[in-house]
Amino acid sequence: MTTHSRYGRRRSGPFLRRLSVGALILFGLAGSARSDWSPGNQPNPQKILNEAHGDARAGRYADALAKHVWFHENALQYAPAMSGVRLSFALSYWVTLGEAYPPALEKLKAVRDEAERNVRADKDAGQSFRDLAAINRELKEVEKTKELFVWLDANNPRMATAVFRTARPSLVEAKEYALCGKYLDPDRTFERELRFYTEHKTRATEENTKEFRNFVEKSFTNEVATLVAILVVNGRQADAERIAGKAREAWDDRAFREAIDRAMKGEVPRPWP
Repeated sequence: MTTHSRYGRRRSGPFLRRLSVGALILFGLAGSARSDWSPGNQPNPQKILNEAHGDARAGRYADALAKHVWFHENALQYAPAMSGVRLSFALSYWVTLGEAYPPALEKLKAVRDEAERNVRADKDAGQSFRDLAAINRELKEVEKTKELFVWLDANNPRMATAVFRTARPSLVEAKEYALCGKYLDPDRTFERELRFYTEHKTRATEENTKEFRNFVEKSFTNEVATLVAILVVNGRQADAERIAGKAREAWDDRAFREAIDRAMKGEVPRPWP
């Protein structure tokens, strides 16, 4: 059966996905197997990312992959503020490219595997763990993030503490609540989430962006309800009640209060977004 990728190119569903990379190249379905692209002397990361997306849509897959690899490895040297984009939109585009061009998916997984090796070797482990977790999220392989955190817990508790916030969604997804409880700092976590909520809710009001305001409110609700529920399931009732009380004082909203009430019953919400 013929399907359409998100780039609008026709491809033959499961049959194409089963073909080896060599077969794709042999039949001419993967385009050029190499790219002569160069970033130039004064590269603009945002422009290069946009070009990668455009190249992918136009079927210039090798060029698109070269630009994604460059962006992932070099963007922050030129544009530190793009750290969020690097681990969200850029990876999403890369995964989409991989759906049409298998070498791109293979390369992304190789980047993920290299990040895991760096974590295990304690080499730039914090950033490497964040990279790995973001890639696993886009690949829908968050179990691998959980497995690496379990290894850190046993072998490098210092680093496990440093990356716990990044790992927590994968741990919650796997219902590793006891392991979460081991690294929770409830008051510090709540104050951090409250600062995020307060600062960004004010900005959302000023900018009058309903979508952004909804994101901030849902994020705060999920984070605080998760914190309270994990405390409850770990038998830390006093901590849970203290945080729940602070939360209700911070935001008098019906849906938020109901989420906190469910958390006080030990109902752990799914990670969001």
